[in-house]
Amino acid sequence: MNDQPITDEDLDFIDAIFEKYATDDSIVSVSELDGFLTAIVSGPDMIMPSEWLPEIWGGAEQMPNWESKEEVGRFMQIVMGIMNDNAEVLMEQPEDFQALVLVDMEQGEPVEVVSLWCGGYMRGIALGSQDWLNLPEDLQAHFSCIALFGSEEGEELLVDFADHEIEALKQEIEPAARALHAYWLSQRAHSAPPSQPRAGPTAQILPFVRAQPKTGPNEPCPCGSGKKYKKCCGAV
Repeated sequence: MNDQPITDEDLDFIDAIFEKYATDDSIVSVSELDGFLTAIVSGPDMIMPSEWLPEIWGGAEQMPNWESKEEVGRFMQIVMGIMNDNAEVLMEQPEDFQALVLVDMEQGEPVEVVSLWCGGYMRGIALGSQDWLNLPEDLQAHFSCIALFGSEEGEELLVDFADHEIEALKQEIEPAARALHAYWLSQRAHSAPPSQPRAGPTAQILPFVRAQPKTGPNEPCPCGSGKKYKKCCGAV
């Protein structure tokens, strides 16, 4: 994990940045960001920072007019730290993975607001290929659990659920994230060139292209995570 753990002060800084620069199309909170980054490190494809960073703001044309180099530098450091922590925990200690879920107080009781985290996860999925649609049947339930809270269609369905059913489903979100990461980690769809072009909207797909010599196991991973290749995309 990171030498400098992410602190509550760091998370407050990220929320302040979103409050300052968020648009109608951007991520709006650290909880949504955490879900987004979890999906990025969990899917079948290697998605480069040059693709997912603009999506935080809803597209390259909506990137912030940063106040200073220090501001954007700290933002990037914390974002990469959250991403690296999630990737490492999910790979090496998945049972310890915890989603950064917002907790609100309602009538004096803490209530988990999972829609932001799940919405961020679904945003991250949208950057990947349509391999996400080809999950085995036993993984479909995990995907559906996150989609239920993270999509407009899911929100409409939740109206018909009893409160106790909704609370039970909330408890399945973290196990779902662990299971989906484990499945795609085993598949490593991005570790070899596809035999044929991927289906789906090409603007959202990052095909595998080896533009550089093969990466050694102890060299920095080309995905930009900051970890060794053998600990990241080169893991078997």
